[in-house]
Amino acid sequence: MRVDQLWRYPVKSVGGERLAAAQVGVLGIEGDRGIAVHDARGEVTWAGAVPGLMRVRAVRVGPGVAELVLPDGRRFRSDAPDAAARLGAAVQAEVTLVEHRAHQPHAALHVLTSTALRSLASALPDSALDVSRFRPGMVLDDVPDDGSTGYPEHGWIGRRMAIGELVLRFTEGCDRCVVITKETPSVPHDRAVLRWVARELGNTFGVYAAVETPGRVHVGDEARWLD
Repeated sequence: MRVDQLWRYPVKSVGGERLAAAQVGVLGIEGDRGIAVHDARGEVTWAGAVPGLMRVRAVRVGPGVAELVLPDGRRFRSDAPDAAARLGAAVQAEVTLVEHRAHQPHAALHVLTSTALRSLASALPDSALDVSRFRPGMVLDDVPDDGSTGYPEHGWIGRRMAIGELVLRFTEGCDRCVVITKETPSVPHDRAVLRWVARELGNTFGVYAAVETPGRVHVGDEARWLD
């Protein structure tokens, strides 16, 4: 098994950036979801309520600061005086950008396997599928299916994995919601994806892991089981 992809999402519910390497701590990938989008009531909002957020990308430029990339290619920093107004105009909603504490320690890192992504693509040949629908922090490749259902990570709960110095303990499946149906820069809106995942996979696709030992990981690093 090896690390195939690493992703960071500097702004919650906004598209992210693909990384070659990442520092993973007890709250997940450094800089992940450090900013949230608030609605007009001052509450955290999400792509289920503001679908346009999924068509925007964010790239981290420093602690608590991201560069936002709009669908038309325009860019601006999250700390710019007009950032909220520009983002709101793009997603057609009244929003603000606010510092956010990211994940809970028991679900610090969202992991998918390329095996599961291929299995889902095979089951839904008329749907456009890529990682942007599912927003994992890490995608593992060369993962044995062990003769199971085509979604090997669903059998990992309770197991521990090492990737270099990083040690993960898989804690729970990733329950899915309407976000995986939304349009992104690379896939269209598609309700069939959630319907199939709910019906055939118990609404679970991917797994969460707690970070027992923080560490730096690189694309291509080998992953091995500790138990």
